[in-house]
Amino acid sequence: MKILSCLVLLALESLDTARGFAPSHQTHHGTAKYIPHSNNVLVGEDQPLSTFQQKTRHLPVIQAKNTDVVESDEQTPFWNDLSINPPYVAAYVLFLSFAFYRSFTEPEGASMEILQGFFVDPINPGCNELFVAIFNLLGLYFVPLACLLMPGAKGQKLPATPFIFASMLGGYGFLGPYVMTREPSFSVVKKSDLGWFTSKVLENKIFNWVTVALILSAYINSGCIGALVSDPNGLISGYGDLASQTAIASASSMDFAILTLVAASFVPEDLARRGVQGGIAPYAIAASTVLLPGVGAALYCALRPPLDEE
Repeated sequence: MKILSCLVLLALESLDTARGFAPSHQTHHGTAKYIPHSNNVLVGEDQPLSTFQQKTRHLPVIQAKNTDVVESDEQTPFWNDLSINPPYVAAYVLFLSFAFYRSFTEPEGASMEILQGFFVDPINPGCNELFVAIFNLLGLYFVPLACLLMPGAKGQKLPATPFIFASMLGGYGFLGPYVMTREPSFSVVKKSDLGWFTSKVLENKIFNWVTVALILSAYINSGCIGALVSDPNGLISGYGDLASQTAIASASSMDFAILTLVAASFVPEDLARRGVQGGIAPYAIAASTVLLPGVGAALYCALRPPLDEE
């Protein structure tokens, strides 16, 4: 009985509270009254405002959100933190400008004729042997570049892998956006800090020497070495004529030269990660890789000091 009585009282109190929220102009005694010079405004059945406030003081107070407060958890776009390396930007602009200029100034169909020869036989397309070697090396240069860049790729704003693999098809045109926005890393790195592919494959000496053999084969299989020995003047003059007449030869030559210089620029940084810092030796080693384009960068990766295991 006590429980039933409490439920009845609660129901009546709730009814009074609901009436306080929705007052009617007409009550059982007539129109609600207002007493002058008093703060007790009658609500519902002659219910003063003070009583109404007491019954509703337990209700939660909803505060409007201040729209002037700026959300502090908004993420800053990653491009706001990108650093710019002017030498690599200048090389990128120069390469694209030269490639577009040559493509509009060459005789119509000149480059397409050479490309069709590569489609038929990539090793012997029937043109100048030196250009054949350079063109094929552009598709292999991404391997020594990966060996140089991947140990220092951790913490960069852009991922290195897609740009490095894309350079196999587009050379510096695809690699440029990555190298011109990366931050140099000269701190010592251990193998345990690297991913599986970098530590087990790119740092593997057997893999490095296979890369050297592949790059050398591009010079040998194209006939460039034989022509250089038997007729160096004819090889060089024929290459000059081809580069002056076609955009593909001249643009590929610039691309190959830029990749060679870019790879050399990463050598001192790579040596610093292996504990070789200071002095002129890192820069002398970097300069030596330019003497044998393509082969020099691959040889460096095969001969460089290994990273510490732990």
